[in-house]
Amino acid sequence: MKAITALKSRLSQNNTLYIQNEGGHLSEAGFEWNEPATIEEIYEFEGQNQILLPETYKEFLRISNGALIFKDIQYGQWGCKVLGLNDILKVTSKKIKVGCQLKKYWTVFATWLGDGDMLVFDLNKYKAGEKNYIIDADQGYQTNKWVYIQGDFSKWIDRLIVAQGAKYWRWY
Repeated sequence: MKAITALKSRLSQNNTLYIQNEGGHLSEAGFEWNEPATIEEIYEFEGQNQILLPETYKEFLRISNGALIFKDIQYGQWGCKVLGLNDILKVTSKKIKVGCQLKKYWTVFATWLGDGDMLVFDLNKYKAGEKNYIIDADQGYQTNKWVYIQGDFSKWIDRLIVAQGAKYWRWY
């Protein structure tokens, strides 16, 4: 994934980056990368859990098996946690236990620090070959009000990086 490689090349030695967000707000963002998953680990996970993960997400896992990106260094109240193999089903299960009405073919793959929002893969749409299989799971709304964002995982991560961690899909 060229977007991740380019992002990593711009980070300081401490894995930070100065960014500008909406309203001219400047801050230092931190990044934490996990060890990559092997293709064998990914296939084993899919087989054991009878799940088919999006190919572009699997590419990401082979770079970093989960990551914390664009974390607000000063307050720690912002940032995106892209979940790895060890977390996607645990977080999905935990969200269901606290009353989130996730369908059985929806899997949480990203959460936000500070507000509890998340992004969800609709694995039925992915399996059917549809490009827009990512759901913006805005915690302020019921699941029937959640919307699909444009693009696949690769497009999402690329645009998130260009938008410097902002939820660009909510820009009107």
